[in-house]
Amino acid sequence: MKPYEGLFILDTQDSAESVDTIIDALGGLIGKSGGKMLNEQKMDRRSFARVANKKNSGGFYVNLVFEMEPGGLEEFRAALRKRPEVFRVQITLANAPAVAD
Repeated sequence: MKPYEGLFILDTQDSAESVDTIIDALGGLIGKSGGKMLNEQKMDRRSFARVANKKNSGGFYVNLVFEMEPGGLEEFRAALRKRPEVFRVQITLANAPAVAD
């Protein structure tokens, strides 16, 4: 499995779910795609520097580190597109953990 880091911007204004519930759902999607969540970091709600439309002037930022087979990543991305509370996503390969001497 490869380590990935995902930055998620959540649209919580129109959602009845709490941020914790949405993050748990994202962890469930990672599990369904054959992955395992390693770390979560909530970064609070932030305003956008450039507002694309007046409906979304900001979002709740969450950073998730997870492991997944590369084949499961496309399934995970497809599942994210069906979630209206996920406004934007950027997934990158995470750095390998440093080995202590």
